[in-house]
Amino acid sequence: MNVALMDGPKDQHSENITDSYDWVRKVHTLGPAGTNCEKAALKWAALKCKKAELALHESMERAAEQVAACGCSVLLSVVAYPQLHSIIYEHIAQLGLLDVFIMKTDDMVLASVSGQMPTLCQTHPAPEKLLPAQMQRIYAASNAHAAAEVMAGRGDGCITTLAAAEQHGLKVVQTFGQVPMGFTIHGPLKHARCRDIDFEASDHKRSIPQ
Repeated sequence: MNVALMDGPKDQHSENITDSYDWVRKVHTLGPAGTNCEKAALKWAALKCKKAELALHESMERAAEQVAACGCSVLLSVVAYPQLHSIIYEHIAQLGLLDVFIMKTDDMVLASVSGQMPTLCQTHPAPEKLLPAQMQRIYAASNAHAAAEVMAGRGDGCITTLAAAEQHGLKVVQTFGQVPMGFTIHGPLKHARCRDIDFEASDHKRSIPQ
């Protein structure tokens, strides 16, 4: 299992992929449309399982439940998801790590209705540190959901993706750029081929100060 770099016109390692994911019928991840997870899921599926459908969920936890109950689907998550560790251990009897890759996120932005610095911001917990410490915040289910909530009148600004900001007609106040991000693929244990790596202890003896 290589950690692939999945950006650019020629994705690193894509020509040397030996793992078969033909059995995957659906890729579950965090929605709604416009999330970085959706972008990553589409990218991964295009390389590994072209016939698989994409399923977007209101939370990563809900997506994991669907995958755990099915033997022919996978969960795409992001390493920055605050409760990824809980998802892994909750479903440890059903799911295993199948793949890991790095992809740049969409441009992350602070956006508002007016184009001015907002006072009450929607944000997913993962990127909330992009906000000034004194900024009032409301927590959203995803970056894309944050933009939708602002347009529904629940807040006057948000941390979101550029794609979601444009989709909802928000004006960019500040751009943070793309973030190289790790994404994981979890699926049925019967398809997990992870192996422990044995590290040999060095024969070199280090002197320990007395």
